[in-house]
Amino acid sequence: MSFFSELRRRNVFKVAAAYAIVGWLLVQIADVFFPALRLPDWTVTFVAALLILGFPVALLLSWAYELTPEGVKRTESVPVSESITRITGRKLDFIIIGFLGLGVMFLTVDHYVLEEARAPAASSKDVDQASIAVLPFDNRSARAEDQFFVDGVHDDILTQLVRIGSLKVISRTSVMNYRDTAKNLRTIGDELGVATIVEGGVQRAGDSVRINVQLIDAATDEHLWAQTYDRELNPQNVFAIQSEIATAIATELEASLSPEDIVRLSTVPTQNTRAYDFYLRGNDYFSRPGDPDFMPQAVGMYSQAVAEDPSFALAWAALSRAHSTMHWYALDRTPQRLERAWEAAQRALAVDEDLPEAHLALGTYYDHGFRDYDSAQREFSIVEQAIPGDPELIEATAYMLRRMGDWTGALARLERLLDRDPRNPDLLMQLGITSRALRQYDDAEDYFDRALELATDNAALHMQKALLPWFRDGDASQMAALAANPPTPLGDRRAYLGWHAAIYERDYAAALGYVDRIETNGIGGQGEYFPKPLLYGWVHKLRGRSDLAEPAFRQAIEQMEAELLTNRTDPRMHIALAQALAGLGNHEAAQRAAREALDLMPRSRDDLLGAIYQINVIMGVFAPLNDVEATVAELDDHLTAASPWRIEGLLPDPRLDPVRDDPRFQALVEQYRQP
Repeated sequence: MSFFSELRRRNVFKVAAAYAIVGWLLVQIADVFFPALRLPDWTVTFVAALLILGFPVALLLSWAYELTPEGVKRTESVPVSESITRITGRKLDFIIIGFLGLGVMFLTVDHYVLEEARAPAASSKDVDQASIAVLPFDNRSARAEDQFFVDGVHDDILTQLVRIGSLKVISRTSVMNYRDTAKNLRTIGDELGVATIVEGGVQRAGDSVRINVQLIDAATDEHLWAQTYDRELNPQNVFAIQSEIATAIATELEASLSPEDIVRLSTVPTQNTRAYDFYLRGNDYFSRPGDPDFMPQAVGMYSQAVAEDPSFALAWAALSRAHSTMHWYALDRTPQRLERAWEAAQRALAVDEDLPEAHLALGTYYDHGFRDYDSAQREFSIVEQAIPGDPELIEATAYMLRRMGDWTGALARLERLLDRDPRNPDLLMQLGITSRALRQYDDAEDYFDRALELATDNAALHMQKALLPWFRDGDASQMAALAANPPTPLGDRRAYLGWHAAIYERDYAAALGYVDRIETNGIGGQGEYFPKPLLYGWVHKLRGRSDLAEPAFRQAIEQMEAELLTNRTDPRMHIALAQALAGLGNHEAAQRAAREALDLMPRSRDDLLGAIYQINVIMGVFAPLNDVEATVAELDDHLTAASPWRIEGLLPDPRLDPVRDDPRFQALVEQYRQP
């Protein structure tokens, strides 16, 4: 018998055919489904390589072994007369025919069903090819404390890229979520909505620095460009490297560079190594998300930077913004703090009158210091012309528009920012708050849920979501549940939620329990303040215990009058005083204090805080005093403008009982009641 006849007898050809068909089908299935499972591209190649390596093994096994009724035996030990290779061969024929049929079916389904299903998905997310995310750089230095320097280099490169107007650059907050991530680049690119990703590392050793950077196609993992820079460590070299990197990336992505872009990229803001070091440390404090308590440290670092180099305009601009931020968050609202913010901005402009960051700082000074929106807009427009995609500018103008009463415009700006900062839970929370003020409650809930997916331990987010049904329908159950069993520490927020929920449910014993838990003199935030005796007073008054309510209200009055001796311009303190006076039934003094608060911060000056002050005056002063005319007038004004409240959300509050049955109030309720 010839060799080829023996190959046929032993079914080697049929095994080869069956193996090839099955292997081809497996590769096709892997090619279709592995990308959908977010597996790297090399996994398909790996499957194909395994199948290729297994092919000669399968042929060798089919030659050397035979399947018999007694099991698998070596072919040489089976007499030809007892061989059943013909029967086995027919089974292989059926296997070949069956898998050929499966292959045809798979190709048909892939072409007419799966391909059609994939097409809309691809077209629904049209990724901008000039979009980029710069992932956090690795610290390859021997010292862990060099991390601030590594982050500073990363931030500066990010800033350089943001200044190239033709690029879409993902903001720092979103990319920092991927430090030490196990996710592959394709997943990261998909989550951030970018076509390209920058990875890199920085090694600082003595008087030298090494920076290596690579640009990668997010869809294919293909390396588009890579470079390593070894230089003497000084600001001129570091900024030169950053400029080269930004220019190379822009060139690779075919992004157009304007003459202004080229000038900005080539500018070295300081030659002083110590000044640059302090500046980076200041940026580290300033950029910590959602925590203004680090602002004094930022001021300290920026102050040392400009002391080292008085011509460091970027540091002067950053110092000005840090001073303004301290004033805004009530860390220091003295006139001297604003004077320092003004002086630092002017020093920055004196060095470089066209520096966008200096105009951003001056606009922040006008906005945060005086709510001088016209002056702030003038400065912000200069920044807009120079860096139209700057995320800090978009954010600053969005929040200013909210205070100006343009909530729709603010929402549009925040949505634009979300495109560049999609993994920022604080931004998603602000989108939820803005949507809620426009009474777009479903959108608000979606934003809060998305934010909580990114920051499950964020107490403010849990609180904002729990408040939503309270504002919308007067349903305080989520607030009560969160206060009773918080998944994350809430601090005084727990008492705030619990007290209000218990009042709505008229469970005054529970309300007293929450007040007992308060360890400070009162609770509140930027928009409202409740001294602890005031909360006791209202609970006792609502439960009919005037003997306990009156001394609590008097104690609250003493506390607020002492506070107002040094803080006459804070509307929150006037409102707390007015509510305590109203609790005692002192109509004239309570209304005078309430009106003074509304005059200090009317909605025309700050629509965000003004609305909070207005609702607290309505519910805590005018309604309890049975001033129906003021209650109806102010509530009508409140409900016609942007506000998280619907009339249904306010009605369960027992402080409305004095006016509840008045025909004028009932008419207002019917006017605003949802169908």
